[in-house]
Amino acid sequence: MSRVLDLDSNEVIDICADPECNAEIFFGQPVWKKGHDLICSTDCLLRVMGAKTMIAGREDSHGS
Repeated sequence: MSRVLDLDSNEVIDICADPECNAEIFFGQPVWKKGHDLICSTDCLLRVMGAKTMIAGREDSHGS
């Protein structure tokens, strides 16, 4: 039997891969996965990916 099936639903299984967050991730919690990393929220995923909010057509010459 897999160890995963024996986990309690309140057991912490990982920490969010976003260094600005580091929230605990619990068994059964919906998460994002990037490679082997688990990410707790869309905001954290966007930070980990380096994505940012901008207005289309208004980016500066340096791609910011």
